[in-house]
Amino acid sequence: MASVTEPAPVPPPAAQPRKTRWWLVAIVAAWAVGLTGAALWSVRHDPPTVAEQRDIAGALPALRQASGAVVAAADGPDRAVEIGPLRFDAECALTPVRSGVEARQEITVRVRSDQAPGALESIARALPEEYAPALRHLDDNSRHVLRADAGDFVAVDATAASDAPVFSLWISTGCRPAASGVDLAPAPRPATTTPPAFAAATKAVGATGPVTAVEVACPNGKTAGTVTATGPALPGDLGRALRDVVGGGLVVQAEPHGWAYRAGDVSVFVTAADGATRVSATSGCRQGLR
Repeated sequence: MASVTEPAPVPPPAAQPRKTRWWLVAIVAAWAVGLTGAALWSVRHDPPTVAEQRDIAGALPALRQASGAVVAAADGPDRAVEIGPLRFDAECALTPVRSGVEARQEITVRVRSDQAPGALESIARALPEEYAPALRHLDDNSRHVLRADAGDFVAVDATAASDAPVFSLWISTGCRPAASGVDLAPAPRPATTTPPAFAAATKAVGATGPVTAVEVACPNGKTAGTVTATGPALPGDLGRALRDVVGGGLVVQAEPHGWAYRAGDVSVFVTAADGATRVSATSGCRQGLR
């Protein structure tokens, strides 16, 4: 039988290139540009829409109130406290394209050896209940972290090792939009009055420089404050210079270049470092400055 040759398959017709709908591309591109522009304008110009976006001026009253509450909680007969000045950080970032301002205040607490955990527990108990203070013990109970919420997105934070002789409580606003009328670099304020313990300490170590003051309003309506002065480097040992002025006060720390002690309700701290002697005295919420 003769072989039959099958016809070769006919290839399908080549697909015709689709025409680009340039009008649709133009519409999508214009929409994307408009959306991006609107978002950038909104980020830069729209008013705050949630509480954490309240500007720095609106956050300062809550910070000041929290600072007073922290000082009241931190001060105690077996500790020495110091109130730091209000500081501003104008380099924080609200968004990738918008900078802001953060305000912070530091309350320094000096304790005897191994008393930091107990001091933090005492402070947590003394803070207002609405702050919901929480104390965690980490790293096999060698590190202790205190967190509290003072409201209006103002936070209270502290971290201390078990053997730390000093730790800081930080009250901060977080990064906020800037506001006109807020001085971001306030000058030190001259003190108008000082406790007797401060005068005795400055005289003993020769700290005769200008006296500055930082004050906070206490929850009980009184005013707590720290006054500070500096002087030239003191030759010899601090303990020898302070021996007569400490008297029967409780000595919290006694180091060659740093002494902290209580003179009644007043915390006194004296340091000698970097070619200068510095004296600070803090009157807490129990009495206020006298």
